[in-house]
Amino acid sequence: MNTLKIHNPPQQRINFTAAALFAAALVSIVGLLEITAPYTQGIPLIWDTLFHYDPANYQHLITHLTYLPRLSVAIICGFALAVAGCVMQFVLRNPIASPTTLGVAAGAELGMVLGILLIPANMAIPNFIPAFIGGCLATGLVFALSSSRGFSPLHMVLSGMIVSLFLGSLNTMLLMLHEQQLTSIFVWGAGVLNQNDWLSTQMLIPLVTLPTLLLLFLQRPLSALQFGDNVATSLGVNIKQIKLLCLSLAIFITAAVVSEVGLIGFVGIVAPAIARMLGARTLVKQILLSGLIGSLILLTVDLLIQPFSGVGGELLPTGAMTALIGAPFLLWLLQRTKLQADLKARSEHVEHYRHVDTVKLVTAMVVVLILVTLFALTVGKTPLGWELNVNRSVFDLRAPRVLVALLAGVGLAFAGTLIQRISNNPMASPEVLGISSGAALALALGTVLGITVGREQQMLIGTVGALSVTALVWLIGRKHNFAPAQTLLTGIALSAGLDALLRIAMSSGHDNATTLLTWLSGSTYLVAGQDILILAVGVTLTGAIALSLNRWVELIGIGEVTANSLGMDSTVVRLVLLLLVAALTTLCTIVIGPLSFIGLLAPHMARSLRQYRAVPQMLTAAVLGAIIMVIADWIGRTLWFPWQFPAGLLASLIGGGYFLYLMRR
Repeated sequence: MNTLKIHNPPQQRINFTAAALFAAALVSIVGLLEITAPYTQGIPLIWDTLFHYDPANYQHLITHLTYLPRLSVAIICGFALAVAGCVMQFVLRNPIASPTTLGVAAGAELGMVLGILLIPANMAIPNFIPAFIGGCLATGLVFALSSSRGFSPLHMVLSGMIVSLFLGSLNTMLLMLHEQQLTSIFVWGAGVLNQNDWLSTQMLIPLVTLPTLLLLFLQRPLSALQFGDNVATSLGVNIKQIKLLCLSLAIFITAAVVSEVGLIGFVGIVAPAIARMLGARTLVKQILLSGLIGSLILLTVDLLIQPFSGVGGELLPTGAMTALIGAPFLLWLLQRTKLQADLKARSEHVEHYRHVDTVKLVTAMVVVLILVTLFALTVGKTPLGWELNVNRSVFDLRAPRVLVALLAGVGLAFAGTLIQRISNNPMASPEVLGISSGAALALALGTVLGITVGREQQMLIGTVGALSVTALVWLIGRKHNFAPAQTLLTGIALSAGLDALLRIAMSSGHDNATTLLTWLSGSTYLVAGQDILILAVGVTLTGAIALSLNRWVELIGIGEVTANSLGMDSTVVRLVLLLLVAALTTLCTIVIGPLSFIGLLAPHMARSLRQYRAVPQMLTAAVLGAIIMVIADWIGRTLWFPWQFPAGLLASLIGGGYFLYLMRR
């Protein structure tokens, strides 16, 4: 009788694929070393510096103090971020958890900034300590926000996104308040690996090695977690303690990297995902393989950008480049990953819907808007103190920015309401889906390249950027029928990639690039009468079109199947409404920049006032958005007088704080 032999060709294919990929990576790195070595002397110079170092040889000296430390920092940081991401994904059973998506990196950056500002220089406290505290606080906030939803993967990422945006706004605000002390933070925040000595390497090696060894030592109780909490508990594992300890170690590793080189995104997502694809199943293999892949990724990216960095004096941040490469990978990963779509609060099923008269509500809010606008126009702060001023010259100075803030609030609120109803996703907004970032990136590139001269050119280029992102969201969304979870995470990935490009443009060293920082923060004090006219006409026309299409907006929110059964072409309707969102977003972004929570905040506030139908929600959200922006502009103009802060930045802080409260509910 013949015996059937069972082979395992898939495993063999995986091993062969892994070997081929590593071989290709090593060949690529060797080639890049040959190209990027100082003085175009290639690997022989690196070899001589390593094994025949001569301090009197200036070529050896430069290679020893700048090139080799940079390579070692890239290897260590790539390994560290990959290990941190792998542990977070394993402990939380979340395939898209990472130091970036859970807000750890943003919290560490804020801790670093506060440490620079608040800790006296003579105390000599290492930078990683305040960074670690900031990362812990950010992670604790994410856990507090997602605890009401059972720590579902999607909701943790959403919480991490909101926390990152909120802390990013705080970082930007502190940067503008203390420009002299934090002058290098913006480029540093994009992840810069440049080195002048071996101090960073000496600092990072123990800070990364010791936590990694502890994680490997804890691999047995950690491995029990993959069988579920109940089984792990029955095996004698203290789940809470082991999760807290391992997450703390992962945060510590992240804080060490952030304190030395800044934010480097996506390595913590990409490397563990590739390790699992290559067949790593046990935790030890996943940690070690993820670390190796992370080192290869960051080293390769850094070697790739070195020939282009320094031309004309600019500096290409490595962290931004990893985000640029990692964002497409995350988009691809999202297409293959099924996530629990836990978007609604568990208490929402007991919410009692009651009718509130829309006419009375909107009338009352319009009255409030008028009073707030008059207050913003007449009350202000001078070197002599507070005063009520009705002088014509003062009015001419204040009126343009107040009116622009008002109109921008209306436009962003309309856009946010439309995008939430189109996607049937309460967390969607032009900012979250990357539409604002697309317009901002196009304008920034146009400014750096000297293309955007007048408002007409700016509108054209900004519209192209917003429409390009809208088209991407549309194309990717069609594959999964615009599922809320996938659409939202697609927007997050797009935003991260676009923000990386924006940081690269901002760090180009161009004269106009640094002046964009204020505009990117949502400034209104550089506006002119032409901006008022553009916004007034554009917002009025697009808002009127959106209100006239209220039946489409109403039906598209009840589901594609139902809408199609009523004779509506959902594909065409979504496309038309997305074009309206892109137009509104472009108009507002051109004038006040991309940084604002209004598109995310105003529709929720309208719903909290019991406005559920399309027209009432759009009108209520529009007035609310106008009120918030006018108040934010007035606060930014007066609270820190004579300093002025952009209205969009303050709206982000107000909206972010409200949204943190909303998510906790």
